[in-house]
Amino acid sequence: MNTQQTKQSLAWGGLLIFFGLVSLLELYFDLSPWVWVAFLAMAGLGTFAIYLTDRTNLPMLIPTYVLWVLAGLISLLLFNWLPDELVPLFVLTAVAVPFLAVYLINRTQWWALIPSYILLGIGLMVTLLTYGWLGDLWVPTFVMFVIAIPFYVVYLRNPVEKWPLIPAGILTIIGLAFLLATGAAQYIVAIALILLGSWLVWKEYAYRL
Repeated sequence: MNTQQTKQSLAWGGLLIFFGLVSLLELYFDLSPWVWVAFLAMAGLGTFAIYLTDRTNLPMLIPTYVLWVLAGLISLLLFNWLPDELVPLFVLTAVAVPFLAVYLINRTQWWALIPSYILLGIGLMVTLLTYGWLGDLWVPTFVMFVIAIPFYVVYLRNPVEKWPLIPAGILTIIGLAFLLATGAAQYIVAIALILLGSWLVWKEYAYRL
């Protein structure tokens, strides 16, 4: 049997037994949240130690990361350093970080940017909604614009490729349509006039140079 597979099986089995025993203790003793933090941190340390014995065994970093993130989240809540409203953002960001790490380690793995971007976008939207900075009627516009941005980025990175402008343009138009439905037309017109005027001034100035 593959050595890495053996270690992974033993690690997952050990974690299940460990948390099973802790759950039994919880039935007879009123364990404080800090005890759970300690158990999570210790379990994460154990899986990290297994990874250190063979650094090619990258899957062992997954339980380590999850356990330490949970321990960190509970600690932040116990210290009141993390408002309840920001918990969804914290969790979604924590899930997005490994995907970003995959891309940063190997830039050819650009696919990893997709789930990380989606998770961060959802986290931002939930936070804006929670604090009342984004009205319910603005959510469709926000979603359309967030989806359109990657297509604009693809085009800007390689202007020769025109196809990204098609979905980007369609999504932007749909987003603007939703925006008009919110009664924000007067703002759109004003902003459009300012942008158009600024572009004309810049164009004339650039031509004179």
